[in-house]
Amino acid sequence: MVSGAQAIAAILEKEQIDHIFHLPGSQMIDVLNAFFKSSIRNIMARHEQGASFMAEGYARVKKSPTICMSTAGPGATNLVSGIAASFKSATPVIAFTGLHDSWLLEKDSFHEIDQVGLFKPITKWSYMVTDTEKIPEILYKAFRIALSGRPGPVHLAFPRDVVLKTADFKFSDSKAFRAVNASGCESEIIDEVIVCLKEAKRPVFLAGNDVVWSGATPELVKLADLLSIPVTTTCDHLSAFPTIHPLGMGPIGRNRSDAANLVLAKADLLIAIGAKFDYQSTRYNYDYISRNSKIIQVSLDPEEIGRIYPTEIGLTADVKFVLNEILRKLQKNNSQFENEWSLEELGKIKDDWRQKRLVEVDFEAIPIKPQAIVKILREALAPDAVIVVDGGNYAKHVRRHFDTYEPDTFYYTDNFGAVGSAFPMAMGVKLAAPQKQVLCLIGDGGFMFNDQEIETAVRENINICTVVFNDHGFGNVRAYQTKKLGERYCCDFDNPDFGKLSRLFKAHGEQVTALKDLRGALERGLNSGKPAVVDVIMSSEDLSTPGFL
Repeated sequence: MVSGAQAIAAILEKEQIDHIFHLPGSQMIDVLNAFFKSSIRNIMARHEQGASFMAEGYARVKKSPTICMSTAGPGATNLVSGIAASFKSATPVIAFTGLHDSWLLEKDSFHEIDQVGLFKPITKWSYMVTDTEKIPEILYKAFRIALSGRPGPVHLAFPRDVVLKTADFKFSDSKAFRAVNASGCESEIIDEVIVCLKEAKRPVFLAGNDVVWSGATPELVKLADLLSIPVTTTCDHLSAFPTIHPLGMGPIGRNRSDAANLVLAKADLLIAIGAKFDYQSTRYNYDYISRNSKIIQVSLDPEEIGRIYPTEIGLTADVKFVLNEILRKLQKNNSQFENEWSLEELGKIKDDWRQKRLVEVDFEAIPIKPQAIVKILREALAPDAVIVVDGGNYAKHVRRHFDTYEPDTFYYTDNFGAVGSAFPMAMGVKLAAPQKQVLCLIGDGGFMFNDQEIETAVRENINICTVVFNDHGFGNVRAYQTKKLGERYCCDFDNPDFGKLSRLFKAHGEQVTALKDLRGALERGLNSGKPAVVDVIMSSEDLSTPGFL
């Protein structure tokens, strides 16, 4: 006989959960105690929002479910932003929240709110566990739902008496309760895709989140090379296809890659591989997508097929499976393709784009320009370094000027734009990929949303380096107000010296006011053996056009 709390810990160990991100509280203290007696590493955040974003970063690197946990009431509401971000990015974070003993529920007691209802719109399943003996069944279902089809978050609420009761549990291999194979599609549909590829004169690939999630970048590189087809990416998934590859055109959309937008405008066939047609990339119109282009769309999520643009062929399937099937059939039949793209033409398009970007980078400007910061960062980092980017105007310069070398090295809260998320998310990324350089890029406004997690990073020895793009204000709001109203208000503020603030937390910290000092400060931060913050004072005037104008 073991308690419900001990059963939860045992099942999570069977699921190979090795980290849990939480803030302690009385309603879940018994579950937390069971975790402390298990092999699971407990990362205590300083705010539940930080815990939820850490879990998202960890899950996105591991490509598997990760747990975050809070107490009841305000603890649960503080998880919401991170869980909503996971919902938008198709990340299988499983949130546990505590509740009072069952007899106290629905009496409007201390902390009580409808936690199940709170999480329903932002999860694939939200449920209150009412029977101790059903804990294994409910957890197996939670993992199954989080991983099935389009991955996503799940929420479970546990009354305290339910986790305290004991039962004679029989644990099974959880994989016996869910499918483990990737979803495929009929061979005939693959044949139709190949026919479209043969007939197209200027085909273009658009790669998105599913490519990263399924680890399909090598297959996409192989197929693009085989057929000499240029590859673009959505604006939040630059590393779905490396921009330094000769066929890698970069991200589409406003303030993104002119090379990507140019080839997309010329395309007569667009093959969207695991790509969500998000507003920031496409504007939901034909500014970047050619009206005359046929569209083949491959996605794990059937709701994405045809949501924004009509499709010639829509496939609900795992993108790695689809790419491998196309490659297998092409190699088996020794198929020959001729499209009108040439490596010379594509090389010139990329060279023109490269020269345009160089003109935008001013290394002599005072105060420092954001484009120059991005250029220095890219040169200083290893090819496989991971950057985690926050929301903000500076991030538009990052997407425009930062080249990717390796897959799965660019992270952002997809299509949610949660300002302040990048710092805790980067902590989760570093825990999941300790061997890699992990750099958080964040604005000064966003950094102060979760800067208390510096203490967590120091305590848990999570040695990420954070570069703060400090323009003493909310840059996107400044850009909107300047563009639409011709004036500014409600966006400018003062800041502490973030380098000094970090040192007070016993982290490494520096402030940079001259570009010549940036590379040295970054290298010292990366090599400090501590969490590090480099506070870069930059221009407040170099603003990209706002995304919603």
